This record gives sequence, structure tokens and C-alpha cells, in this order.
Amino acid sequence: MRNAIGIDPDSKGFVCAYVKASETKVVTRGYLATEEDLGRFLKWVKEQGDVIVAIEGSNGLSKPIEKALREAEIIFYSFPPADADRFRKAVLGQNKDNQKDAESVGRYAMAMEVQGKLERYRRVWDADLELQILTRGYERKSYAMTAEVNRLWKLLRHASPDLYLALGGNHPEVELKANMLQNQGILALLSVKPNVGEWKKLSDEEFLSAMGGNAKGRLSMIQELRKVAATMNPVTPAVALMIQNSAGQIVRFKREQSEITKLLDEMTKDSLPVQALKEMRGIATITATTMIAEIIDIRRFAREDNLASYSGLGRREYSTGETTRMIPTRSFNHRLKDIFMTAARNYVHFNPDSHLAGYYRNLVKARMDPVEATKRVARALVRVIFRKLSSLVKEAVGERPVEETLTAGESDMASGSLRSDRGHESNISLSSQKGSKSGKAKRVKGSGSRTSRSMRSEKKRAVSKKTA
Repeated sequence: MRNAIGIDPDSKGFVCAYVKASETKVVTRGYLATEEDLGRFLKWVKEQGDVIVAIEGSNGLSKPIEKALREAEIIFYSFPPADADRFRKAVLGQNKDNQKDAESVGRYAMAMEVQGKLERYRRVWDADLELQILTRGYERKSYAMTAEVNRLWKLLRHASPDLYLALGGNHPEVELKANMLQNQGILALLSVKPNVGEWKKLSDEEFLSAMGGNAKGRLSMIQELRKVAATMNPVTPAVALMIQNSAGQIVRFKREQSEITKLLDEMTKDSLPVQALKEMRGIATITATTMIAEIIDIRRFAREDNLASYSGLGRREYSTGETTRMIPTRSFNHRLKDIFMTAARNYVHFNPDSHLAGYYRNLVKARMDPVEATKRVARALVRVIFRKLSSLVKEAVGERPVEETLTAGESDMASGSLRSDRGHESNISLSSQKGSKSGKAKRVKGSGSRTSRSMRSEKKRAVSKKTA
């Protein structure tokens, strides 16, 4: 049994507990998350020789430690805090402090190695932190912009119902497209001239100047706006200020998203996985980079079903008594699921003649909910993307299949049911899926109690043995 160093990180630094198999005494050390202390920590770890380095949690407070260990080429393992906490309560007692937490992590790592289960906690793959920062920042700005757009719609409905209907594409006398708050010219006009009651006095030149110049289609847009400008009354200074602020915020969010997209294009111009995904119609920079940022490395996933499970697009078998049914997975990467759903919608839209688009239309024609149909397409898209990314890995490392280059412990949380399994989603009929969604328990053939035919065959075998 190897000795172990358990690490419990916090907001300022971390506590290490050196647990020896031959001694009951535990040596504890504390370090700050500074470059100097991290250097001292690495030097101390190397002095201990062949030991297990185990950390409570991952990708949170432990990020500086993980980065330092990777740069020093020191293998380490990460345990879920809940598992380490249960082990501490069972072995060390209820009292909790940083020293006991670090000791429990070290002893838990030693116990896992004795049972042959330690490798499943090995942290093999390293996420591209800059890629995740940018893609997740783009996502946050999208949520904030959606909230601001909804707020601006409410303000416009209060300021002028006619303008509200016109910009939404619902005014019977105005020919404007729906959702005009996505238009840069309208947003610029609202931020420069927020008092919509004054629009009736503006000339065409003043309109164009407020919109940011004479772009294509803006003169016709101005003529349509004049149809409702005559009925709009001046608004109060409070409403005008809030309209100006909301429109300005939306313009700023759009500009920042454009800057993020431009930087992502520059960063990933030599990235083979990102460029391979962008070759698919309907998948652009944000979708491709978000997928790669959240997948991290396709070698984490032994099979496509593992990736589907990690993305929340698979189902797992749930048995109780004599009934077996399929239920959705509860623990998955929500960002990856959202981006796969977005990719599925775009793929169907931009590839109307593809088999996936036909598959979607057939599902909807069979009266399946469009969201559930999109989820089915996203699940099929997982298969396509898994094979595309895996082929890049095989080209880089040779013809050896990716599945053979993995050990069971390197899937790194990416576990799921196999396509050959009885309860896999692709092997469940549409009627069974609908029944599972409504909460009705469905019997799966071959599960639960034995059938009468199998019982009769067992009796025949028993009789034949007695006769013999």
C-alpha cells in the first residue's frame, strides 16, 4: 500500500495531510495559493517519492493546485466532496476541520487503491480554461441580453402600443419584420432618441443619423415608422431614460459578443476539432467552440453513448419491483446539452434535405412534441460529432481505435448506457418513450419475474435429470 497526500483546498490556500500506511500519526502542512508556496508544495511532494496525491473536489478552489501539479507532471486524483465527507464521518468522526478533511481524502485514496478503484478518479484531461472563459462569458451575455430585450419590450408597450405592435411585426398598417429589437438601426435610434413622441418631428436625415448611417433598407424602414409616429405621444423623462438605458445595454451586449466571437475565431483558426465542426452547415464559431470547451477531449468518452449520457441526451434504466422503465439522466453537463440542442435546431434549418431533417419532420408528423423531436435529432448529432472528433484523434495517434487507447478509469465522469443495452433510448419505441415521460411504468421484455414458458422449461429439465 502506497502512502498518500490528501489535499483540502479553500479560498486562500490548502491544507495537506501526509498519511502513511505504517503509521497512525498524520503530518499536516498548510500552504497559500501563491507562486512561492505552490513551489514549496511541489518540492515537498517530490521529496516523498511514490505517493498518491488526492484532492477534494475539482475545477473549483483546487484549480491553482491542479495547474501546478500538471505542469510538474505529477499524477493526481480528485474525489467528489460528498464521497470524502461520508468517508470522514464513517472513519474519523463527525467533527470537521481542514486537517481532518485532508486526512480523510488521503485515507479514502488509499482505500480506493486497495479496492482497485483509484484509477477512475485520475484527472487525465485538462480543460482549455481560456476557451471556457470566453464561451461561458458569451452564454452569460446572451442570458443578460434576453432579459434586457424583454424589459425593453415592456417599456415600449407602455410608451406607445402602436410602436410596440409595429416593431413586433403585428401592426396591420405597418410592414416591418417581427422582432425588430434585434435590428441595430432600431436599437441605435432608441438609444439616441428615446422619447418616441418626438419621432414625428424628425427628418429622414435625422432618422438616418440617429440610426448610424444610411444602410440598406433603412429608408423604407423610416417610411414605415412614420405611419405610427404621428400617433405617438411624448413619454415622461423616467420612461425615456429607461428606454435609452435598455437599448444602450443591448447594443453593448451585441458589441461584446461580436468581440468574443472575433477572438474565438482568431484563437481556434488552427484548431482541427473546431474547424472540423464548423464544416457542418448550421454549426458556427460559438457552437463549435462551446462544444470543444465542454467536451474538453473526446478521448474522455469511450463510446458515443458515454458522450450522450454526459450531455443529458440519453436515458437510463430504472427498475422497481417487477417493472422497468427508462428515465432521463439527472447529472449531466447543462451547457453541453443546450449547445447540442441549438446545433440540432440549426442543422435541421440549414440542411432541409438531410436525413436528420427528414427524421425530425417524421417525428413531428407522428405528433411528437417539437422539443422532444429536437432532442432526438441532437442525440443523433452526438453520434456524428463523436465519430468526426474521434477520427481526428485516430489520424493523430495512428489507426488504433480510440476505444482501445482508454482504460476504464479515464472516462472521467462520462459514463452511460451502451447502444447494445436493452434499455438504451434508441432501442425504445416511440410509444414506450411517451409512456415513460408521463410516468407510466413500462415492462421491458425479459425483465422482472420469470415468464411461464421459462418456468415450464425449468420443470422439464428437472424431470429429465431425475429420470436420468
